[in-house]
Amino acid sequence: PVVNLGTGRTATALAAGDHHTCAVLDDGEVKCWGYNTNGQLGLGDAADRGDAAGEMGNALPAVGLGTGRTATATASGGYHSCARLDTGQVKCWGNNNIGQLGLGDALNRGDAAGEMGDVLPVVNLGTGRTAVALALANTSTCALLDSNQVKCWGQNGNGNLGLGDAASRGDAAGEMGNALPAVSLGTGVTATAPSAGGSQACALLDTGQVKCWGP
Repeated sequence: PVVNLGTGRTATALAAGDHHTCAVLDDGEVKCWGYNTNGQLGLGDAADRGDAAGEMGNALPAVGLGTGRTATATASGGYHSCARLDTGQVKCWGNNNIGQLGLGDALNRGDAAGEMGDVLPVVNLGTGRTAVALALANTSTCALLDSNQVKCWGQNGNGNLGLGDAASRGDAAGEMGNALPAVSLGTGVTATAPSAGGSQACALLDTGQVKCWGP
């Protein structure tokens, strides 16, 4: 059977994590289903969806992205998810044990009431910066910025963030925004697309070449 997204609804984009799936719908809403132990479905609880009758379709709530906000893209990692908003801003929810949500702490979002919607902060990408695309690994997140730079945050024990050290980013105050360096891709080289999986990340360069970092 096809997945029941709700009456009259279709999908424009998809993202799959370890045990959960998210879809951007034709109305700009995001719906997620599957495993939800860390709030990766963004529904304000830790109850799985889609594993029992009556949980999908119109019964499955959309992720609260904030008043008037819609999504243009979504991405899923191990146990967290992100959406690129119509403003170019990014919101992430789910597991945040090592800063993969980029919010300056290690607190999960989306697994309890009152954590989503207008309350969920946008990720600070730097002054004037917005996201063009997202890529999520198990415990880290990367964004291609409108400047064609790539910034990554979260776990960095094996160089996962491509920053020349093993210090995680995004799990403490003062590590995001202008303080978060972009990945150094080489002189005069920019990125056109990011990709991530497991614990590593890659970028497709404007030259058509690929550079990867991490374990």
